[in-house]
Amino acid sequence: MPRLDLYYNIISPPCRVVLLFAKWLKLELNLIELDVLKREHYKPEFLKHYIPTLVDGDVVVWESSAILIYLAEKYSTDDTLYPKDNALRAKVNQRLFYDIGTLMRSVTTYYHPILMGGEGKLEDFKKVQDAVGVLNSFLGASRWTAGEHITVADFAIAVTVAALDGVLHFDFSVYPNVHRWYEQCKRELVGYTDITHEAAQKTQAFLDRFRAMRAAEQQLLCVQSHEPHKEETNDRGDQQQQHYTELQTQPRSVRTDNVPASTIASSSKSDDSTKMATED
Repeated sequence: MPRLDLYYNIISPPCRVVLLFAKWLKLELNLIELDVLKREHYKPEFLKHYIPTLVDGDVVVWESSAILIYLAEKYSTDDTLYPKDNALRAKVNQRLFYDIGTLMRSVTTYYHPILMGGEGKLEDFKKVQDAVGVLNSFLGASRWTAGEHITVADFAIAVTVAALDGVLHFDFSVYPNVHRWYEQCKRELVGYTDITHEAAQKTQAFLDRFRAMRAAEQQLLCVQSHEPHKEETNDRGDQQQQHYTELQTQPRSVRTDNVPASTIASSSKSDDSTKMATED
């Protein structure tokens, strides 16, 4: 079997999907972890800038759903994971697209403001509930999301549901079919609990780093925004000091046309006395 390189970071749900599915297929992956905060996925040697990215010899695949389909078609021993039957495959594809375009999107839309230190919107949380309600209807008549056999769609959706549970502490008790299926995934998907647990730990560390970096950036922006005002204030102070100095050093003109001569003479004598006293 050729070497399978996976560029990934476990904090990314799509990356966890690929890790989980590879374990199910008993594939050995050469894991290449990228630090997204250091923007390692933008290094010249990593041309795709997406994680996960799978490299299988000359074949390069990114986008988690595309990777799942590729691995299932090439390395699965049967076609139940990604059926060859057109109708069954269409249902699996629909579940995959539901996860990407509805469930995961609703979760990220609601969670993003929380990640930034704010609060999620109630209307966005309602969309999360609606999306989980759709999943509950999928599972009403079948053991897995697309039928009685596990498919690639279950791996994708299982990771999104785990994120709902771990990050948002979502209450699945009002969605009995989802609750039943979720517990089933925990029991039957190889490595599901371990991958989810490791992801939770590293996600917390990532969030701590991210928030510290964000706080430092905001503090720097605050300092930079005050620097022009400070310079302007200093310039104004310098101008005022210069004006004050000029007023102090500017020679005063004394009008003597209405001053008695005796007063002028007296002033001259006083100045001479002061000068002499200083020289002594």
